[in-house]
Amino acid sequence: MAVGRKSKAEEGLAAQPDGTVRWSKGMREALARFNDRACGHCGGLLSAERNLADSLDFYRRHRASFYPPRAARLRMLEMHGAAAAELFFEPSPHKEAVTDLLAMHDEAVVRFFVTQVKQIDCKNALAKQAARWPMFVLRELLSANPARHQAGAALVLELLAANPEWQAPLEAACDDAQRKTLARLQEDGSDGVTDAAPEAWPALLRRPPWKNRQALPVVPTLALQPLQQTAVLHWNDLPPPQYVQATQGAAESADWLAQEVRVARERSDDWIREFARKQPAAPAAVQHGDAVRKALWMLGMHAECIEAVAAGRAITPDDFGKPPAEAWTVSEYLWQLPVALAVGVLTHGPAMPLYVGDATRIRPMLRHFGVALLPALPRYLRQGSRAMFELTSVVEWDQLADWIAKGFHTNRWVRGEAGDWLARYPDAAARGLIPAALGEPGAAHEAAQAALRWLHEEGHADAVRSQALAYGTEAAQAVEQLLAIAPEDLLPDVLPVLPKALPLAALPRLVLNDGEGKGHALPQACVPDVLMAMMLGRADAPYPGLPALLETLAPDSLARFGRALLAWWIGNGRPSKERWMFTLQGRLGDDETARQLYGLLRQWRAALDRVRAYDAMAMLGDIGSDAALMHLAELARQTRYDDLRTRADRMLGEVAEQRGLSLDQLADRTVPDLGLDARARLTLDFGPRSFEVRMDDHFQPVVHDARGKPLKTLPKPGANDEPGKAATATAQLRDLRKLAKTVTTTQLKRLEAAMCAQRRWGAGEFVPFFANHPVLRVFSRPLVWGVFDASNRLEASFRLSAEGELTDLHDDPVKLPGTARIGLPHPLELAALDPSLAAAWGAVLADYEIMQPFEQLTRQTFALDEALRTRRDLPQWAGRQVSNAGLMGLEARGWLREVGEGGMVDSFNKALPGGRRLCVQLEEGWFVQDIPDGKTLQTVRAVALDGTDKAGGTLGDIAPIAFSEIERDLQRVIRDAA
Repeated sequence: MAVGRKSKAEEGLAAQPDGTVRWSKGMREALARFNDRACGHCGGLLSAERNLADSLDFYRRHRASFYPPRAARLRMLEMHGAAAAELFFEPSPHKEAVTDLLAMHDEAVVRFFVTQVKQIDCKNALAKQAARWPMFVLRELLSANPARHQAGAALVLELLAANPEWQAPLEAACDDAQRKTLARLQEDGSDGVTDAAPEAWPALLRRPPWKNRQALPVVPTLALQPLQQTAVLHWNDLPPPQYVQATQGAAESADWLAQEVRVARERSDDWIREFARKQPAAPAAVQHGDAVRKALWMLGMHAECIEAVAAGRAITPDDFGKPPAEAWTVSEYLWQLPVALAVGVLTHGPAMPLYVGDATRIRPMLRHFGVALLPALPRYLRQGSRAMFELTSVVEWDQLADWIAKGFHTNRWVRGEAGDWLARYPDAAARGLIPAALGEPGAAHEAAQAALRWLHEEGHADAVRSQALAYGTEAAQAVEQLLAIAPEDLLPDVLPVLPKALPLAALPRLVLNDGEGKGHALPQACVPDVLMAMMLGRADAPYPGLPALLETLAPDSLARFGRALLAWWIGNGRPSKERWMFTLQGRLGDDETARQLYGLLRQWRAALDRVRAYDAMAMLGDIGSDAALMHLAELARQTRYDDLRTRADRMLGEVAEQRGLSLDQLADRTVPDLGLDARARLTLDFGPRSFEVRMDDHFQPVVHDARGKPLKTLPKPGANDEPGKAATATAQLRDLRKLAKTVTTTQLKRLEAAMCAQRRWGAGEFVPFFANHPVLRVFSRPLVWGVFDASNRLEASFRLSAEGELTDLHDDPVKLPGTARIGLPHPLELAALDPSLAAAWGAVLADYEIMQPFEQLTRQTFALDEALRTRRDLPQWAGRQVSNAGLMGLEARGWLREVGEGGMVDSFNKALPGGRRLCVQLEEGWFVQDIPDGKTLQTVRAVALDGTDKAGGTLGDIAPIAFSEIERDLQRVIRDAA
């Protein structure tokens, strides 16, 4: 066993691994657990004396029999030293293996980590090895010749950023190829942009507050007694819960609060009627007493206290013990008490248990007992409950202000609801906050001051000042001093620190957008200050100086800068201290950022990292571009994750409501144009010369030179080209290729779904959003369109020519009437107009060598067997098999998986008009948290409509197109009967 101590040679920059193994305590403990047993077939032992090659061969042939496997590998390491390291070389090694490899000071281990550098544990291991052997590790990384966006390149730049003194020795130690790679990775990324003069810098950067910290005016501390005002409840402002909106009509939901109270009272009366049966051990005085006495007993009051309290004595905490029944049922008895007793019990009795997000028990009580119940309310408020903040939205009460301010200042999940309360009741808010804001330092003091400043900045300055004056002249002057402090000057005592390994020089340049410095970049010396402004804030409350700073910078350069930060954050294991790099993407991002966030949030949701996925969704909403909304619409259409679909629906619904549109109409209007002109073309400028990108029929960008000759890609910039413009053009083409792929997938799915759902558009929508749209005109050209009458029957058909004209089967122009209803006709609709129409259109498209992007004219159709029209099931599918991959393919076609008893995914359903569903029911399925093997086969128990005969109808009630599509889906995934 090779063992050694760190030599003096290792202290130098040129130190190299010496081939020794530095055994740790954990490795020795793991080795001690190895139990070498003879093989049942050959009788051999792993510990038998062999040369390295024979030992490795024996290990590999018997590896399945060794337990624990780590101990067996360590035994080989003990026998043969670092030469046995290859046994630890596995793709994506787990942390235990990485720890063992770090103990092997061997060149082969370093080279293995270089091949695995995209794995965060291996990247961190290389950073530790670089601390021992700097030049050796850096040269190995450079020998891999990584592209600039790859993890190996990022690590080189990070190591040199953290250790600038390594630069010169590294350049001297590299061979020509390594030196060339290093120069490429460190080449100037300014794209020919020059630095802006200091006088053109944004004001914040000319004099950063954190570099010129001055003592802030001292706000006097005052001991103020809160002013009391009568509380008011505004029940008309509270919208019905979602379950009420979903299950009741407008007339019923209008009375939902009274209905909640009525149901709660009736439930309480039922409990009282059952008292004698359920509480036979209650004292006789209680058994024969009235409902009030029974209720006090059930709420935990001692029997000897009941009469005195019922007679009017004040309630104290000592009057109560443990309730005789389950805590969940105890609260039902409060409804039997008069107001004064109910308030006393809620204030001093055993706390009524609530789920964190549950306001359904408090809400009807507050509605029934009114403002008299408010003194007991703070006991039940939960900072983590958005439902509690929604409930308090109806309560105009000074004493809530501190609790609201705490949520506003410290809890990003409820900041929106808390801000709504402050803005709705500014006088009550200011009146309740001023004593804490001018009181002793502490958490409540900071939250109150932050809320007062926000009220002042949001247009409620008069309310703040008038309420301050009500506390007296001294308080009014103190509040004026508080509000006079510039928000930019309010800095934490300890400033955040940039991560040492962040390669500032490698970040994209930030280009000024206006003023004297327009077109020039901020110098590198300004970058730390820009990052400080980003670090000082939170996602929901940015540093006050940041918005004005971002306004001065070009959006595209900001987006590239933000994506570089995001890549660094992800590549370094998403450190929580640097989470600001992620949370700023919604403020900095563009369409490419939205594309990346869309991919990331799906990965995170699949890995059950819901919070991060939800944050990424919120950032898509913050970006708000057509591409970002398109990705949200895709999330709303996917069926795998109900939570993502629900959130996306809500976000899109808010946007659609703001614009006065339906969700489908919003989707039509938010297809990104990708920078293309009306002919679906884009000009890329190199300065002296330019190139044109044209989208082919598959929506792939094709580059053409000035003579119209197609090129495989953009040429490299020449000596006469402008480097900045050439680099921008290259980036444009790269981003266009990425976005085009996403747009193609999304829009073709949407168009196919529109055909199957028989969606129609007016001529005023079809022309601008399809025929003349730079992107959708490309997808619209290979399809056949139809004109439909008022009864939704196909009247005529046409196509969109390459020139953008509407033509019929004979290439004659088609003029759309102003009242035309246009849609993509399904093959069944084409056949209903003329059985030969689909074939005729197919011949026309073939003449023009046009391939349809999805099956329209050649789509297979199916009709329901007349014998099955009165049935609710399709018996031919029962007992047949379907793979898990096929079932998940149904999800891509709009089917929803359903979780049944025991958490098993045991059915997939397809929504039908009228709220009905057709379900594919499985014999077994898989557990909801498992990742199913796509090859595993499931047995179909039944394919049938759900619900009762009366509610669900029969198969004959399904529209012909809907049934044809269902049958087509099933034919594609369910296997033939054996």
